[in-house]
This record gives sequence, structure tokens and C-alpha cells, in this order.
Amino acid sequence: MARFESDESAFNFAVEYLKEISNSLKMCKMMASAGNIDGWISWLRIVYREVAAKTKEDEDEDFDFNFRKINLLINDRIKKRDDRTYIMFLLDQLEIKLRKKIQQKGMLLPSKSDPKYAVLDM
Repeated sequence: MARFESDESAFNFAVEYLKEISNSLKMCKMMASAGNIDGWISWLRIVYREVAAKTKEDEDEDFDFNFRKINLLINDRIKKRDDRTYIMFLLDQLEIKLRKKIQQKGMLLPSKSDPKYAVLDM
């Protein structure tokens, strides 16, 4: 059985963890662009579970409040139909808040277009 005790394996795990967050954010984007409210809230919840390992109790309470508010609307068929635009707005605001928190906690992978990764031709 392989053992994972090196610094490299910890680094590899961290990279995979960040890739999972990135992939989940991509799914949020796909669900949002498709107008899939149920899929979007599910993927936002997945992203939040990953971020929650780094959040404080007051931050958790704020996110929980937002999720509960949205879930109340989504779980009521009439409100879900009549308040669709408002629900989409709330989901959008929640995703923005999550993305900002992820950035604040240093949990985003750097972009390939980041100047730190530019290669100069000489």
C-alpha cells in the first residue's frame, strides 16, 4: 500500500482540492447560464462545503441564512414559478459572495494568464 507522507503529496492533495473547487464553480456557471435553479443551488452548496473548512462561525451563519432564504423560495412551487427572477438574483448574489470568500481565503488557483506565469522570449 502506498504511503503519502511527503511534502509533495500534501502539495498534490492541495492542488486537487483547489481543482475540485474550481470544477464546482464551473458547474455553478453552467447551471446559472442554463437557468437551472435546482442545479445551481446544489452546486453552490457543494462549493460552500469546501469553503466552510476555512470560514468562521459568523461567516457560516451569514451563508446559512442565505441558503435558507433561497431554499424557502425554491421549495414552494408557486414562489419558485412566480419569483424566478428574484431567486436567480439571490443565487447570483450568493455565488458572488462565495467567490469573494474563496478569493479572500486564498483558495483560487491562479489563472494561466496571471503575469507571474508569463514566459519572456529573449
